Amino acid sequence: MKHIRSIAALLLLAGIAAAACGQATITVSNPTSQARHEVVEVDAASLRQRLDIADGTPIVVLGAFGQQVDHQLTHDGRLLVEASVFGNSKAQFTVMPGKPSGTTNAVCYVQGAVYRERLDDLTWENDLCAYRLYGPALQKRGERSFGIDVWTKSTPLPVVADRYRIHLYGNSRADSLRRAGQKEAAATVRTETSFHIDHGDGMDGYAVGPTLGCGAPALLSEGRMLMPWCYERCEILDNGPLRFTAELTYTTTATGITEHRIVQLDKGSHFNRMTVWYDGIKQPLSLVAGVVLHGGEPILEKDCVLYADPTDNPRLYQSQIFVGTLFPNGVESTCRMANADNTEHAVGVVGNYSGQSYTYYFGAAWSLYDVPTMAHWKLCAEDFLNALRQPLIITID
Repeated sequence: MKHIRSIAALLLLAGIAAAACGQATITVSNPTSQARHEVVEVDAASLRQRLDIADGTPIVVLGAFGQQVDHQLTHDGRLLVEASVFGNSKAQFTVMPGKPSGTTNAVCYVQGAVYRERLDDLTWENDLCAYRLYGPALQKRGERSFGIDVWTKSTPLPVVADRYRIHLYGNSRADSLRRAGQKEAAATVRTETSFHIDHGDGMDGYAVGPTLGCGAPALLSEGRMLMPWCYERCEILDNGPLRFTAELTYTTTATGITEHRIVQLDKGSHFNRMTVWYDGIKQPLSLVAGVVLHGGEPILEKDCVLYADPTDNPRLYQSQIFVGTLFPNGVESTCRMANADNTEHAVGVVGNYSGQSYTYYFGAAWSLYDVPTMAHWKLCAEDFLNALRQPLIITID
């Protein structure tokens, strides 16, 4: 008991010492009647100035009960905190200098990596879904994979790294067995290790190929989509625990136009933020972004395109992958459109486009996880757009 009192006293003294260096209160106000749960951000430089601390000084963030909560400092100077706020209510966090305890950031729910062992795949995830973009090693093999892939999840825990590890081991093991003449054993190993099969936490069951997939952009010239191939360069800028950000560069060889993308995904969000811009456009074109169609009808609204994808094997998977693109800044129109391979898409069209920065959102969900129906998916999109238009109000005191 005496030992416990000593620890408590030390913790109290540490807290007093931290408070002596100053503290700040972040207030998150919800101006809507809808309860909100979002990752919020504040300017880290302003916060350091308020705390009178130097750049690089570690900080702790405390929740309503004085408990340490996860936070993240981003590449562009933002402090991120995950906030839950009732409608027309407020939530507060206390920030002070100090070294976070080992209890925070115990699980990094938002993360990504370039998987060189899988042909330079850039694959990232949060607690709801995972996404993939294809890299230069795949392009060298001649595989035409233009768009954004979706990996479904049915767990908030990270799964991508393990899926790659198990899948690649299974491929190697199955090849060895097949060469040894053990075809049945090889087939069993592939079934047990393939990330194209749901083993209890989701799968890769989405068809991309030479299409936009789920949410990729493309330029439009004379009614034809000018899509790049795989990315040329990729830099991961933020890697959890609350936000993943990557910057990618593409070149459309036929036109010499260079495309730049910044992709960002937060914890708890069904939608990625995509900012795209181009170098080398000599005369105005149109910019499109959207999703590939594999049968059925999309929902085309003035500010969004939504679709229930039947997966690449409907008979076996018996589920739907809900995909969509959202356009909070508006588009000229939303419509159905075929690419050069005559594959149907549902897209938003930005006209008279000269290469300037444009931001939209794309995302996905799975009917066997937290979004069971298309009606639910439509509500998710509407809630997300409403939240963008009525953002939470952040103040520092």
